Amino acid sequence: MAKKFNAELRCQHEWGWLLSLWLFLSGTGSCLFLLYEIFRLPLVFAQVSLGIIVLGGVVLLLELGSPQRAWRGVTRLSTSWLSRGALSVGLFVICNFLFIAPSIPALSWLPWGPGSAVATLVEWIAGLCALIITLYPGIFLSQNRSIPFWNSPWLVLVMVFYAWLGASGVVLLGSTLVPEGARFFDTLVWVMVANIVVTGAYLWAKGGAGGAAGESVRLLNAGPLKLTFWIGAVLVGMVVPLVLVWMKSAPALAGACLLVGGFLFRYCVLKVGVYVPSTVVQEGVDFSKLNRTSNAILEKEYAAMSANYVGRRN
Repeated sequence: MAKKFNAELRCQHEWGWLLSLWLFLSGTGSCLFLLYEIFRLPLVFAQVSLGIIVLGGVVLLLELGSPQRAWRGVTRLSTSWLSRGALSVGLFVICNFLFIAPSIPALSWLPWGPGSAVATLVEWIAGLCALIITLYPGIFLSQNRSIPFWNSPWLVLVMVFYAWLGASGVVLLGSTLVPEGARFFDTLVWVMVANIVVTGAYLWAKGGAGGAAGESVRLLNAGPLKLTFWIGAVLVGMVVPLVLVWMKSAPALAGACLLVGGFLFRYCVLKVGVYVPSTVVQEGVDFSKLNRTSNAILEKEYAAMSANYVGRRN
């Protein structure tokens, strides 16, 4: 006898604002260290990146609910990007601290300093870990076939752009510390334009795919998150800072807008993640072939596919 299954299109509810905050902090902190290395920003930005990652780690422990079991997060390095990301966070904290330690007055006695072999080594290790931390959230989410809206390499690129913009927001808040004429400001304008193009392409592709992915895009445009997405993530997080940076005006305000928009975008992406039935996922269905006429017809197709799959297993 066929087993019961749920063909209803429904959003995930397990991940909310805490995980959104972790994604925001981890991307911002890790990419801030990369910007420090790329543009040779003042050391204070490397110090701030460490503080942001540590704060993000605290948020992640709260999200896990059982901090004493957090060590299990690094036990599947060969198969899990989550494990690789968790290990990279730990190594980043250690290496970043060793790198900036001699600049702390109480630790100025340490034998390595700027330009030394030890400092160069730990800086490069921290940079490699920062790159992995920047990449892994998008890779981890994009591997989830149960939520087609996330299941795309586009999401990896979008997350990388938002990590860069979040880090840039911090730099803009401390723009008085950045030397005038630094390449950072000229590069930022093009990164912001590219982010708008890539994010728009990602949403257009997912909206056109129909099915659960199309429903996720519809929820961004017509659901409870409509104002949060369009006013918070798009207007405040994309349009306003682009205008301000282009006009070279109010960098602190532009930075604050980038940070607010970056968090809200991640929150919206998580909250509109619409599941497809697990049996359909196991079947390996080509979602592009599903009917896109209406949700009612779509759910019937999911149900038929699920029943067919369950029937073959019984």
